[in-house]
Amino acid sequence: MATISRRAMVLCSHPGRLLNYSVLLNRLEFYHLSLCLNLDEVRKALSGRQRYSLFIHDDFRPGPNELMSLKALSQSNTFRQFLLVGNYSAEERRGLMQWAWANRVPLLDVLDKPISLAQLREVTSSMVLYHSEDEQPIRKSVREFSDFAPAGDLPPARSGCECRG
Repeated sequence: MATISRRAMVLCSHPGRLLNYSVLLNRLEFYHLSLCLNLDEVRKALSGRQRYSLFIHDDFRPGPNELMSLKALSQSNTFRQFLLVGNYSAEERRGLMQWAWANRVPLLDVLDKPISLAQLREVTSSMVLYHSEDEQPIRKSVREFSDFAPAGDLPPARSGCECRG
């Protein structure tokens, strides 16, 4: 049976925290890392069409665009599971987990920062590694990420289609 490479991508706007994530993840045997300061770096990393076991979004701020982007990333078949890190109330944490469940986003956990090695170990030990997904193509839409663009950069909305009876 082939081993699955544990590959992680971290999106965090603070270089020092990115380095901390690299140390923590290496201790947990994630040696293939893409550390991204911004969405442009995420796009560049995804252009290599690699699959990731884990996507960590540090300082995730839940809003309509961010949630839709997370859903698009989930549906892209590039990321298997997600971890959100930030400062959340119990109600926000519960709401994010419910949203993820309803939208079939494989969200492992929603953690308050700073996170420790013990917390990250607990989360990653609950990961499910999927062999069958390696055979599924990565969807092309993962390169576009229009959902991540600032509001002024979004393409115009399309009108609905007409239904024919």
